[in-house]
Amino acid sequence: MDDLIGKKIENYVFLSILGKGGMGTVYLANDEKLNRKVAIKVLNTSNLLNRTHLIARFRTEAQNHAQLLHQNIVTVYGFIEFNNQFALVMEYVDGESLDRVIERNKHLHIYDVVYIVKQLLEGINFAHHKGYIHRDIKPSNIIVNSDGIVKIMDFGISKSLFEEEPRTKTGSRIGTIYYMSPEQIKGGNVTCQSDIYGIGCSLYEMISGFPPFFSHNEYDVMDGHLHKQFVPVDDFSPDLSVEINRILDKLLQKEAENRYHSCMEVQHDLSNLDKYIEKSGTDYFVHQKKKKILSKKKSLFIFSLMIITFMALIVFVFFEVKEFMNYKGYTIFEDGKISQNLDVIFDSSFSFSPMINVGTNRSLNAGIIKNGFDLYIVGDSALILRYDLILGSFEYLNTNLFSDIKNILEFANDGFIAIGEHSSIIKSGESNTITNVSLLAEHNSLYGIDFFNDNTGIIVGTEGVVLRSTNKGSKWERVESFDNNNLFDIKTINENIGFIVGNNGTIFKSSDKGLHWEKINVETEKYLKDISFSGDEVGIIVGGGGTIIRTEDGGENWIVINSGTDKALNSVKLINKKIFLAVGNLGTVLSSYDFGKTWKMIESKYYNNWNDILVNSRNNKVFLIGDNGAFVELLKGDN
Repeated sequence: MDDLIGKKIENYVFLSILGKGGMGTVYLANDEKLNRKVAIKVLNTSNLLNRTHLIARFRTEAQNHAQLLHQNIVTVYGFIEFNNQFALVMEYVDGESLDRVIERNKHLHIYDVVYIVKQLLEGINFAHHKGYIHRDIKPSNIIVNSDGIVKIMDFGISKSLFEEEPRTKTGSRIGTIYYMSPEQIKGGNVTCQSDIYGIGCSLYEMISGFPPFFSHNEYDVMDGHLHKQFVPVDDFSPDLSVEINRILDKLLQKEAENRYHSCMEVQHDLSNLDKYIEKSGTDYFVHQKKKKILSKKKSLFIFSLMIITFMALIVFVFFEVKEFMNYKGYTIFEDGKISQNLDVIFDSSFSFSPMINVGTNRSLNAGIIKNGFDLYIVGDSALILRYDLILGSFEYLNTNLFSDIKNILEFANDGFIAIGEHSSIIKSGESNTITNVSLLAEHNSLYGIDFFNDNTGIIVGTEGVVLRSTNKGSKWERVESFDNNNLFDIKTINENIGFIVGNNGTIFKSSDKGLHWEKINVETEKYLKDISFSGDEVGIIVGGGGTIIRTEDGGENWIVINSGTDKALNSVKLINKKIFLAVGNLGTVLSSYDFGKTWKMIESKYYNNWNDILVNSRNNKVFLIGDNGAFVELLKGDN
């Protein structure tokens, strides 16, 4: 769509690209009739499967958004069609998005925070009274123009309070995970209180510099929204009024009915901060005057500050080195001597290759190796790529999707099945041809897939979804719900027995090809992410907080094993007859040479989050893939 630049469509001349997203591209254009700049969002329809439905939805949302005429909401001017393409014409806002403001300043002064939030509340309150819920309130959807006016953008996933049949089915998650309310994560009913929760997350980030439950692991973020209490903001800024924490506590209540009932209620409580803000501003300007009075002592002050800074730097370096030494397994004693910790055992028999370039910085989520030389990797933003291990070349496969792809399984007839967000199931035949893309009625994220035999398979995902196929994956039916936890992996160990793992220490076992599942109790409440077996008896499960649990009786009993790390573990694989590998966040790689009884830390020069382990069965070569396009070979030495 870059070829639109310089072209004229109706009375709009396309000037440049303002931004790109999964659903389309936003252009800066000139409206020659009214002599004004506009923003035009062009919907990418070339690869849409349900094109007619999505275009109708796009047009309806344009009409809805056009009704929201308010100074704090980006105005929609119209809807245009050209060359079989569809576009939304909107107000062009000359300003900066709030996320960039926060990134540039690290955090904002309380005066600016309240100034922005009050305008945000005005705009969202207007939308609520008009019957619309935004559902994706976050700093990147808030822009501050050159006059200091706050504008709310992207009502593209908004929901009408008055529509009889919601466009998005209950059970789907709409929004961005860092700012998503608990009910959105659960796939429940979205209300005005969901937007109020998003406002609370944004308020928190303006003050602290990051969202309330920040983590590089999306499961930890979801767990925070659902179960944890945010760190009080006065931990970061001790001078803040305690009233701020009280307001945040009510904005971020887990149950919607316990939050503020309206934006105006929030406005009322914010008004109680006016005296504090006035004092905050006064103190600032008084400080500026005192600086002038004491200007003669300025040099002495600066010199003293330099000395203090230098000493602080020494202390900082000491503790950073100490932290690094602890990570490496060493302890610094009071006499200055260094000794290696006994509870951290390192495995020096592995090393890492340089990063392998696969032409993307998207998250690489899972992979398979076929025929000993074809490596298939799936990842975010519908990524499926084939990497030739012999030639070192790669190619991208077209999926006609926009969703993140979470897992891939090698299948019969040289094909594969891949699964991902929005209940996406992609089935490939021979010669890399995508033969079937199935979008189910459900809108869950699908994470785990395995087959008992050539015909019978199981897929698991969010909100306890379990799908079963008995015709080689061509058709999937939902198994009657037996749990509401997010389920992350399924492993079959023979033609009858399989295990499912998920949130809150969830383990289920089936002995009848996945028709019925029974819960197995274990001594952990951490989320369990991945499972691997050696034969039918010895099994390993890994998960959050460095959790490793083990069975040696076919899964009847599981015991917790000391992993030596508190980093989240994302994948575990048997790489030969008795060696297990486990990988996780911040470069964590563990090895076990005794069927998972004890574990060693493999020293890493990379600090990516590793997501999967790929083993080439022909030559036993091992590859790791992870976030930001990370892809390396794990090299085995002679020990």
